[in-house]
Amino acid sequence: MNPERIKLRSYAKVNLGLHILGKREDGYHEIRTILQTIGLHDTLEIRLTQGRGVTLQCNWDELNCGDNLVVRALESVCRQAGLERGLEARLEKRIPMGAGLGGGSSNAAAAVMGLDRLLGLRMSRRDWFEIGGALGSDVPFFFVGGRALGVGRGSEVYPLEDAAPCHVLVVVPPLPMPTADAYRRASLRLTTPVNKSKIPLFCPAYLDTLESGDGLENHFETVVFRDHPDLKRLKQRLLQWGASKAGLTGSGSALVGLFDEKGALAQAHAALLAGNVRLLATQTQTRDQYRHSLVECHQRAIG
Repeated sequence: MNPERIKLRSYAKVNLGLHILGKREDGYHEIRTILQTIGLHDTLEIRLTQGRGVTLQCNWDELNCGDNLVVRALESVCRQAGLERGLEARLEKRIPMGAGLGGGSSNAAAAVMGLDRLLGLRMSRRDWFEIGGALGSDVPFFFVGGRALGVGRGSEVYPLEDAAPCHVLVVVPPLPMPTADAYRRASLRLTTPVNKSKIPLFCPAYLDTLESGDGLENHFETVVFRDHPDLKRLKQRLLQWGASKAGLTGSGSALVGLFDEKGALAQAHAALLAGNVRLLATQTQTRDQYRHSLVECHQRAIG
């Protein structure tokens, strides 16, 4: 009998601007950011097995542990549904870790959505967001996809109208940059306690400030570029080679360049090949493209 299984694409995201407004009473930072899914993706397969418990196999050895976000997400869904099932997850990683591309959060969201569909649980969106928000700040965005505004600690997500598709060059330096460490190293200017009465609400004018100019204004650049001036030079080179916008994604370490023409991206790619960086060419996704391409296959048991 063939096992029941589901195979999903787990997509990366980039930040098209990120403002840190201050530190919250709960210890997190208050942010405003525009999030955008891109075509770069991991692959996650979930199978039903005999017995109980969750196991994970991954092509990156450092992720083969019980504390992996995929394992935690699957266990959370089982607790929510009151189920005890044997589950085997297989994760093929392509999204670099510690780069600000949301790979781990995307894996967790894919696990929640995939197990919900595999078991026919018909969970509500509210259930998804409660589980995702407890797993990580970026996880809820991946239940939405496309282009969205993230507020609060990033887990409060509002869908935005899709922008015109564009070509994306992701530049990944050899150094990973853990998010928690990046926040700890943020300057005093970025960690002023939040005065809630002065937090700007999202509105068209505020969105314009996030995406203004060619810099994809990201407050983490103040800290990251000071410690890693080579990243600042890479951003400048992306703009010199035709990117309409360029900047750090998330808390780094990856940079992203947006290109209107595929030929311009190809030129920038060729110019940066000699550097000690990994280059990943892809495209932005609309929300419909994201939703319709998540599930690669869904196989039910055949007796």
